[in-house]
This record gives sequence, C-alpha cells and structure tokens, in this order.
Amino acid sequence: MAAPIYNPVIPCVHPIPGGMYPGRMIRVQGSTPPGAQRFAINFQCGPNTDPRDDIALHLNFRFVEMCVVRNHLTAMNWGVEDTNGGMPLNRGDSFEALILCEPHSLKVALNGIHFCEFPHRVPFQRISHLTVDGDVMIQLIGFEGAQPPPQQMYMSEPPAYGAYGAPPPAYGAPGYGAPQGYAPQPGVQYAQGMPPQGMAPGYGGPQPQYVQGPQRRGMGTGAAVGMGVGALAAGGLAGYALGGGFSSSNDSPSEPPPDTYEPPSRDEEIMPEIDDDDDWLEG
Repeated sequence: MAAPIYNPVIPCVHPIPGGMYPGRMIRVQGSTPPGAQRFAINFQCGPNTDPRDDIALHLNFRFVEMCVVRNHLTAMNWGVEDTNGGMPLNRGDSFEALILCEPHSLKVALNGIHFCEFPHRVPFQRISHLTVDGDVMIQLIGFEGAQPPPQQMYMSEPPAYGAYGAPPPAYGAPGYGAPQGYAPQPGVQYAQGMPPQGMAPGYGGPQPQYVQGPQRRGMGTGAAVGMGVGALAAGGLAGYALGGGFSSSNDSPSEPPPDTYEPPSRDEEIMPEIDDDDDWLEG
C-alpha cells in the first residue's frame, strides 16, 4: 500500500501510485471553513491544471447551490452534469470521502454512506493524478488496494449508459467507516469479465443431488420398450441407452444347460382345452 499524504497545501496535485483499477480505493479526509463556497476533487488523466488535462471524475461540492456536481472533462470540454443527491456535507464540518474504482463505474461514499455511482465516461486506466482545490483543508489522502497482477485484463471501453437516474439508496450508518461494498479488493481477478446480471459469484442455493438407482436386469420386451420410449422422450438416445434399452446380454431369457435340455415330443405337447360351450363365441 502506498504511503498516505498528510496535510497537503491546497490546491494540490498528486500522482496516484499505480493508477486506478477495479478494487482501488482513495480515501480523502478533510474539513471546510464556516464560510466555504465550494471545493473540488478531481481524478485527472495528467498533472496539468492550466490548461487542464482530461478529468475522468470531477466532484464539485457547492454549498451555495446545495449540490455535488459530477462530471468529466475531455479536450477542455465538459460533459453533462449530474447533480442528483443534494448536499450531504455541512460548512465548517469534517468529512471523509471514499472513491472506489469498479470495472464499470466509480462509487462515492461520504461519511460512511453511499452517495453516488458515476459510470466511466473516460477509461479508468487513464487516471493518473488526484487534484484538490477550493475552500477546503485536507488532513489525509490515502491509497488503498494492492496493485493487480500485470496479466490482468480490463475492458478497453466502458459499456453504453443512458440518462443518469437517481443515485442508489443510501446504506450504512453515518460515520467514517467504509460502507458495505467499499472495502478495497486486492488481488481480485477480472480477466474473465463480469458475471451476467443476476449471476453474481457466491449466490444461489445448494446444488441438487442426483441419486443413481440400481440398473434393471432381466426386463422383458414390453418393459424395455416402455422404458426406451420414456428415456428417448426425456433424455434422447443417450438416456435410452443408460436406461437399459440397449442391453447387450442381460435382458435375454436364460436357457437351461445343453446337457439337461430335452425338447418335448409331439405326444407330450399340451393342447389347449376347448370348452364345449359356445359362450366364448358370443360377443
């Protein structure tokens, strides 16, 4: 973990050791004076401020307008502002901001409560510097989350997003602890991409248990045909074979030993007994 920065002079520009990647979290602790108007935290794609390098995330805390503006800057042109969520900070108070990088967005928590999620408009791989300016005093800037292995792969382009709606509902109690989902994730592998929606790892009930029954032997032709039809309908030809329909030898009737077998003579053949009554002909 990179060493934190204590009490930087404002405005400040500091490189982010190792850059940003999924699982990386930046912790900013500070306070504002009673007459604060605004201050900004920027995740920039370079150290320059005049002219300004591209900004992947611009957090502008505006106490007069009572909102926190989120935006991005490319080629000195601002994008569409997002101001939903109001202003959770008060003038003259201390605060802590957590910014967590995820594969498709940057999540922001203020004083231990989730505040917003900002989809990547600029690839997070370009982020290299953190800048702070305005009416604010910063006590600490921390860099959390281990550097990922070099063989990790990330999406080169973020997915397309529509209009930005309201931020997700807040969770967690007020304070300075990281809310659920904000803990840095060192060593997480992302080469396989994100799981499909509704299929997050670690979810789902116990796997069903399948018990193999004993193999049937000695079935007659009718039973074998009945089982074969059911097996073909349910599982195809393989299921039919496993069900015993293609038994090679076990289903044939047993024969007596050759030395004891004597075919009956014609005199010993049992003829069917015919009833003298003609009731069987009625019908």
